[in-house]
Amino acid sequence: MQRGIMNQRPTPARPSTRVAFAAALSLGALVTLLGAKGCDPNYIGVQDYGSIGGNVVDQKGVPIPQAIVSVGSLVTIRSDSKGAFVLPHVPVGEQSVQAQAAGYASGSVTVIVAKDKDVSAGNIVLTATTTNP
Repeated sequence: MQRGIMNQRPTPARPSTRVAFAAALSLGALVTLLGAKGCDPNYIGVQDYGSIGGNVVDQKGVPIPQAIVSVGSLVTIRSDSKGAFVLPHVPVGEQSVQAQAAGYASGSVTVIVAKDKDVSAGNIVLTATTTNP
């Protein structure tokens, strides 16, 4: 009887081997996910997009240039010199568009974004928090 061969247990995988395998598996999943859309940094899963345009104005309808306009942390831009903005590549569905500028209380509107469509947010009205002489 060969002693030792029959009683040997398989050596369990070392922790470093398990970590390497898990990393390779995760990397493989990531490459597969990114490979579906090239390496588009804005691609998150299967997603459809549209865009939102509008204007940032004060209570009198005067444009507010350089206001910060955003949809959550997904897309953030500044309004142009006429208070106009376009938020590109916004995920479809109900979205809250926020605007803020120095000297004004922030404002927001809610819009429904449709796939490959441009939707208007209209005017986002900001209320002055300081009095200008």
